[in-house]
Amino acid sequence: MYVATSRQMKAYDQALLNEGYSIEELVDKASNAILPHCLGYNNIVIVCGPGNNGADGLSLGIKLHIRARNVKLYCFGNPNKFSQANNFYIEQAQEMEVPITFMDEEDISLFISDAQKADVVIDAMFGFGLNGEVRGVARILIEEINNLYDIDIIAIDIPTGLNPDTGIPYGNVICASKTITLTAIKQAFLNEECHMYTGEIAVEILDAKDLRQEQGLAKLVSPSWIKYHLKPRAYYGHKGIYGKILHLTGCDYYRGAALLASKASVYSGSGVVCVCSSEKVIDALAIVTPECTSKLRNSKLEQELFYDRDAILIGSGLGLNEQSEQYVIDTLQYANCPIVIDADGLTIAAKHLDLLKECPVPIILTPHFGEFKRLCAYDDELDMIDKVGGFARKYGVTVVLKGPNTLITDGRETYRNITANKAMATAGMGDVLAGMIVSFVGQGYTPKNAAILGTYLHGSCGDVIGDNSYTVLPSKLIDLIPQVMHEIINE
Repeated sequence: MYVATSRQMKAYDQALLNEGYSIEELVDKASNAILPHCLGYNNIVIVCGPGNNGADGLSLGIKLHIRARNVKLYCFGNPNKFSQANNFYIEQAQEMEVPITFMDEEDISLFISDAQKADVVIDAMFGFGLNGEVRGVARILIEEINNLYDIDIIAIDIPTGLNPDTGIPYGNVICASKTITLTAIKQAFLNEECHMYTGEIAVEILDAKDLRQEQGLAKLVSPSWIKYHLKPRAYYGHKGIYGKILHLTGCDYYRGAALLASKASVYSGSGVVCVCSSEKVIDALAIVTPECTSKLRNSKLEQELFYDRDAILIGSGLGLNEQSEQYVIDTLQYANCPIVIDADGLTIAAKHLDLLKECPVPIILTPHFGEFKRLCAYDDELDMIDKVGGFARKYGVTVVLKGPNTLITDGRETYRNITANKAMATAGMGDVLAGMIVSFVGQGYTPKNAAILGTYLHGSCGDVIGDNSYTVLPSKLIDLIPQVMHEIINE
């Protein structure tokens, strides 16, 4: 299943037009996809706005009328501003004598009378093109539709009044019992709080050329994907086959970051984890994670430090100074295995993007929104989502863009995570994620798959705790990693 922002959906529709489809054809295909959801009703009222979402409703109404349903169409808006497709289907509806009312506020009472007798009212007012609070007749219609009882409300693509990217209402919003969304689920639907407005969500695919991957739409990571890719432990397994991991993390001031990352790697199944850090971090390591080995970090990283490693993590709690900057530069130049760069390492790497591009080994970057802005300028969240794939391609890296429904992309494929929750917004959570991802890289997973597995499992552990806790502590999350992985493998 794919997910898309409003900007991506507009680009997707344009791409279909560029393929040679007419807008009238696309509306026809949209109403064909919606039609099966409406055939169980006899008395149907469809409210149509002036744009292409309204045209979907008009086309749907015509098809239901042909099938002997009692259909009444209500259209609103300035006729001089109706879309091309809207005008096309209005003309068809009139030719076929489908009852149609071009309404203003004086017709609200007529609408209410018809709606109260209906089995279903269909919202085809604005779709994902709305970018602000509805006013005038549309606002009154929303209020009246929401006052209907024992009548199903179906929204086409997205309930009118709901922000298609955040899931937060602009103001008045339709409370649908079912939303039929086309091509991909809208980013808004990832916000579970919006489901009180969407009701049941059904995704329908148009009978047209599938451009979803080509257009960079993200796939949702499914539990079946995780179960298929997560490897069971080998009968003859030993620590040597589960990865030799190097952590260049922590400093005297940021000891906790290094300790959390190292413990997360161990609990995710790494064979050998060596933490190269300051003396105070190493002293604490023996107490917090005695399973790790350690090496005192010198002022200069010797090339021999990087020999015989399967993956490297650099950045968590590293600090920001000239010495830390040299550590990142040396790692990018000397490493002969995949590198995960997190936290302070990202801030430093942003100053040396040329080294990212030149580095011959796979690199995974794990920025939050602010850290990504240092790597790649963007205007807003939608612009950021549009640019992250291009950044990954340009520099040949895998990006784990942390936030609600974390985005993972290698520039060719993009995924959105479905686990995790708002209780996980606590210090140290990113260090745990980095430790998990580098562990999976070291165990032999591809960078993209390691990033997906780490993100999904990290969120799953957080969900177990978050179901009964106001906050999720990273240290408690780590304890659950082996259990959650075991349950997935054996379910």
